[in-house]
Amino acid sequence: MRFAAFGLVLLLAGNAWAEPAEPAAKAPPVDTTRRDVGTGLTVGGLVVGSVGAGLYFLTRSSGEDDACGCASRSWVFPTVLMGLGGVMAVTGVPLWVTGQIHLDHAKTRAQLQIGPLGGSVRLLF
Repeated sequence: MRFAAFGLVLLLAGNAWAEPAEPAAKAPPVDTTRRDVGTGLTVGGLVVGSVGAGLYFLTRSSGEDDACGCASRSWVFPTVLMGLGGVMAVTGVPLWVTGQIHLDHAKTRAQLQIGPLGGSVRLLF
């Protein structure tokens, strides 16, 4: 029991004289490029898709002579616009989400101290 108490005293005394933890370095500014590009792609995709849908409904024929509407080629350009808008929106959302994440690049250090009757491990953040 005395040896355990003596070891504890040595361990605490050793930690008291140990070097103080280094202050954390200031984090670099957050890069907002992904967030801004994601926002632009998402909004632009919604606008392009909406314009394509509007053109599709405005230019479709109301005649009953063609059941599928395939005789007229007026559906091609609006469909391409809707597809392009959808691809832009689907690409922009993940970019916007990943642009919101703040990555902390501070280094974590582990410090191991071994004494004659004990030891300690400290994690410095």
